[in-house]
Amino acid sequence: MADLTKYEILISELSSIEAQLSNLIHKNQELVEQNSELQSQLIQLKNENTYLTQKLSSLEKETNSQNNEGEINLFNSLNLKERENLKVRLQNLISKIDYHLSAV
Repeated sequence: MADLTKYEILISELSSIEAQLSNLIHKNQELVEQNSELQSQLIQLKNENTYLTQKLSSLEKETNSQNNEGEINLFNSLNLKERENLKVRLQNLISKIDYHLSAV
């Protein structure tokens, strides 16, 4: 009878271990699926980040070229008299700068 009790305890412990093992296998499968989903999401986000970085770079280049064109258009929009006045003022400023530099 003592052997039967030991046998029943052993079977009970094996059943418990088997249940725990089954739970661990199930949790492992869930974690593997979750990991796979996260890997997919990471790849998608990296691709999106690359795309947005390229788009940002493109927009910055476009903005810079528009700014440069705007500056050129500003000078082209001046009439002949305004351009001459601007040229004279710039020459005066350059002369003053040269004078101050030579004084030092």
